[in-house]
Amino acid sequence: MSEPTRLDLKDTDPARAKARLYVRWAVVNVMLTTLACGLAMLIWLKEGEVRRQLARVLQREKQGCVDTTRVLDSKTALIVDPEEVAPPQDQPRSGYVGKFGTQISPAMLVKLEAIRDPSKPAVEVRFGAQEVLPSQAVHVVNLWATWCGPCKAEMPDFKAMFARKAETWSDAVKFVPVQLKDNTDPRKSYQDFADVMPYAAVKLADRSYDEKFVKVLEGEQARQLFRGNLPVTFVLDCNRRVRWAKFEQLTEADFEDLEKHLDQLHAELSDDSPDAWCKKSWPGNGRCEGKENTAAHHSPEDCGELKKRGPAVESPVLPPVEAPADACPPGQFRAGDGRCSRLKGAPVTTKVEKPQGPKTCGNGVCEPARGESSQTCCQDCPCDAPLVCKPDASDRHTCQAKGLK
Repeated sequence: MSEPTRLDLKDTDPARAKARLYVRWAVVNVMLTTLACGLAMLIWLKEGEVRRQLARVLQREKQGCVDTTRVLDSKTALIVDPEEVAPPQDQPRSGYVGKFGTQISPAMLVKLEAIRDPSKPAVEVRFGAQEVLPSQAVHVVNLWATWCGPCKAEMPDFKAMFARKAETWSDAVKFVPVQLKDNTDPRKSYQDFADVMPYAAVKLADRSYDEKFVKVLEGEQARQLFRGNLPVTFVLDCNRRVRWAKFEQLTEADFEDLEKHLDQLHAELSDDSPDAWCKKSWPGNGRCEGKENTAAHHSPEDCGELKKRGPAVESPVLPPVEAPADACPPGQFRAGDGRCSRLKGAPVTTKVEKPQGPKTCGNGVCEPARGESSQTCCQDCPCDAPLVCKPDASDRHTCQAKGLK
């Protein structure tokens, strides 16, 4: 019988076989431990994400802005996203855009230089402010520059069109010029072209370093309203949607088409039917309606910046100040108690009120420095939409709802 080889001895050694078994179990334990650690790490990461989401929800609840897009009431669905109630939009194109038009809400937030009076410095105003784009009106916005020959060539045609339709359109169709890509003084520019340009209550200019208004109008490729060239003309309807646009100098045929569509948009203003286009309500239509001026449903393009209310401060109660005693009227004497008493037999005199000094309210200029605001003088400082300035029962002009008697 031959002797076993060295390899056979190794395989038959019980100690070695037992050791190999321990090694295998050790490897299995290491693999299981690694897997358990990885699983524990994954659970820890998921738990952290859940905690962060829970913290955000609690923070929203604390601020009163809970996301309830998918929460249903017992009767009707709660629509939280304001975009869900806005009508669909049409893609901008040359000429008539469509019956829904294109909304340009970002442009309404851009602040531009405004010229009200050429003799006074320009002031900064939001493009969507009521003094620039008042509600219940159609606006012809024209982008131009003093160096642009086609811009200057079409101005007399604009003026002729507005003069021809002045009686029909009245104040419901407005011309809004915006000077772009031009470093000249806008006051001088508008003064030089006043004879060939239609009347505009507010004349605008964008002289910002980064050309904010231009960049907003360039926007996405599908909704561009500025394509690198001037002039540009677009029409905003009663809901501030672009319904007509042209990206070059207008020809005679273009003016005929523009006038025809302006007549149609002007007719929409007088539509009193319940489902009238100009009566539809959604954030971005230019009318500060419903809860749009509240923190939870604020619409900056319609209502402007939300005014912050400071903490209530109690005014100290001051003791009454005694006015110096004036001389008693004729026929009266000052008694011991300080009051004027009539002499016996003296004729009865009536007190004549001193005339009040001149007031600044009603001069057509809103002067906050003199205490004027829409609450104190709505004749000069316009009311926030949808309120209008009208006399009340005491014949004092106050901001009231339209149609209220």
